[in-house]
Amino acid sequence: MRSTSLLTAIFLSTFVYSQRANGQVTGDQVVSAADAAGVGKGSESTFSGFVSAGKIGEDVFMNISLRLSFDQENWGVGFQAPVRLRLIDNDPQDGEFLRLQDWDEWQDFLKFVRYVYIGKRDKSGPFYIRIGELSNLSIGHGTIVHRYNNSLDIDRWRVGTNVAVNIGDFGGEVVVSDVGRLGSNAIMAGYRVSVRPLSLFLGGGEVNPETGETEDSGGSGYDPFSRFVIGHTLMVDPTAPLTLQTQQVMNADGSFRTAVVTNDQNLPSVLAERALTIVGIDFGYELLRGEPLSITPYIDINKMSEVDSGWGLHMGVLWGLRVPAVIDTFTVDLRTEYRRVSGDYLGPYFNTTYDIERYIANPGGGVPLTKLFAVSQGNSGKNGVFFDLLAGFPSFVYIGGEFIDYDGGADDGQLRLSLEVPALEFVQFSAFYYRINISGLSDMFALDDRSSILAQISVPIGVFALVGRWWRVWRGTGEGGYEAVDDWSVGVGINLTL
Repeated sequence: MRSTSLLTAIFLSTFVYSQRANGQVTGDQVVSAADAAGVGKGSESTFSGFVSAGKIGEDVFMNISLRLSFDQENWGVGFQAPVRLRLIDNDPQDGEFLRLQDWDEWQDFLKFVRYVYIGKRDKSGPFYIRIGELSNLSIGHGTIVHRYNNSLDIDRWRVGTNVAVNIGDFGGEVVVSDVGRLGSNAIMAGYRVSVRPLSLFLGGGEVNPETGETEDSGGSGYDPFSRFVIGHTLMVDPTAPLTLQTQQVMNADGSFRTAVVTNDQNLPSVLAERALTIVGIDFGYELLRGEPLSITPYIDINKMSEVDSGWGLHMGVLWGLRVPAVIDTFTVDLRTEYRRVSGDYLGPYFNTTYDIERYIANPGGGVPLTKLFAVSQGNSGKNGVFFDLLAGFPSFVYIGGEFIDYDGGADDGQLRLSLEVPALEFVQFSAFYYRINISGLSDMFALDDRSSILAQISVPIGVFALVGRWWRVWRGTGEGGYEAVDDWSVGVGINLTL
């Protein structure tokens, strides 16, 4: 398992899946999400595996995951062999040793090829094509699509597509989260186009055929006119759930609770859906670009459909720092942003957990994301701030943080903190902390039903590693609320650099 996952996807997968109808968190969700996210160390090829035991629904499974990846500068391919074997078959009994829900759709048999891509992964070259798993996908400045992941659903495999091209002063990008389900259960699709207008009409540079970028006539660097970029983005969820089917379920004590009904695909049964569209225009100026320092101020203006107002103004700066050191390259990626938005706007809307949050937007609430923002947020404008940080020496120690808060008196602050220490030979440590509904600075750190934490220790034993995890996550109570639950797991992993 990559040490640079920052545990963002680890925690978010456990948080989101605790909201599913079965209310369970599985160990292999943690592993697969962690491997899917990464800061990226450049070109490397690895073989990894993990064996653990955990519950899915009422049964206990052995989860076996083997992965082989070849990642180079301009191409890459990844393979995987995930298997879940039923160890304990509790009532109602299935009578199957192999979990058949993993193989009940033709798309599931495509999961052996995890991803294939051609072109530079940062999309700075003339073209980039990726098919399969989409992880940490951001479009433009990330105010509509930010760190999107299409592989969190344990019951179905989604084959995504992301294509980007850069031709002179023009750029374009297309994304489809699941090309195998365009007719039904489609989730996200859209595009972004961009142009460098000053370079187009005033610049005198030439296009570098290797990078697709415009340089000055001397070839010494960027044409100053090419640094101003205007972009337009359109993203749509054609089947955004609006109303879910519910039923009354009797508790053990004889009382009743409201529960979401699931269909034959183990998804919440949707009674009404809408096509939700988000349209945006953005402006950015690459004040500094390259190493060691990059600075890009930007302004994004977005509009959501299916809500009364749904507008958002984002004004921010993207900061990047790369300083070579003796032990590693000191890396900083920072985003600072001011927001002025309507009360029924969410940005970014398509985030890491969207594939599940679209059904249930908050822990145990039973309300889809579209419905939540259509009826309960109000339309008055509010001011907000957003900070996103990844910094450190990727091979030794790495920290991450994200904070968002709005004015208006609502307890709507959110904080994420992560720590990775992969450098030690005898033990490797990582941790993650997440808290919601923060009311102020004094309310940022606590362990209660509004916070969650995950800690992991990995002890190398030859080519293998003994991995122990402890986490506190939220699980829906089925009554419109949620509760904090502590859990732990132990497994054996392997990670080889080829």
